[in-house]
Amino acid sequence: MAETLFDEPARRRRRQRALSRDPRPFLAERIIDEWLERLAPISRRFGQVLVTGVPAALHPRLAMVGDMIRFSDTIDALAEEEDASLDLILVMGEIDSRDELPMLLRIIASRLAPGGLLAGAIPGGQSLPALRAALHAADRDGGAFAARSHPRIEPGALAGLLSEAGLADAVVDIDRLTLRYRSFERLIGDLRDHGATNTLKARPRQGLGKAGLHSARSAFAAAGDGTATTERVDILHFAGWSRTG
Repeated sequence: MAETLFDEPARRRRRQRALSRDPRPFLAERIIDEWLERLAPISRRFGQVLVTGVPAALHPRLAMVGDMIRFSDTIDALAEEEDASLDLILVMGEIDSRDELPMLLRIIASRLAPGGLLAGAIPGGQSLPALRAALHAADRDGGAFAARSHPRIEPGALAGLLSEAGLADAVVDIDRLTLRYRSFERLIGDLRDHGATNTLKARPRQGLGKAGLHSARSAFAAAGDGTATTERVDILHFAGWSRTG
């Protein structure tokens, strides 16, 4: 059995903690805005719909995307669906921090009815360069490097995986956000609000420590203009259609 990369129980705990901190995280709002805009030109009506990963406070915003809509916190809800039973699957996050992504995409694709649509959004690409640099500086100054950042999924690689899963007309594009943070701690707070902190199994179980935190703060501030530091988040929007025959 292949060694797992991610700590799934930790991912679930952090997501639940995030929802208790902020039931309407701003990235989730932005993703839903994009979904509604992208779905609007599609003329067909979706019958059976599964939506995963969307905070409950935002469910009403998706109430009109189909006739019968089921919401779930996790993509694991697909295990309860029959093959070829869903006309639309919307996935927010999660799959970027799950093991065996190619197999997971094949399972998702198998649940789509002929002509069904998978659409989703995950962080990827060149996200969080300032954070990564700050953590690297902290480890460098401490004399040892640790698994502090998730592997990044690139748009081209994700498009290939969607096609390999059997989806037609697979497309991935980037919604690039530029954010400004007055402190390293404010960025970490936003990540916690989104349940997006480190869930690698190999992650350090202790924090950066006093010296490491000082190094990270200093590196993050040095990357800024004296007032705030610019950070970047790439949201990968992906879609693919189940083949009709």
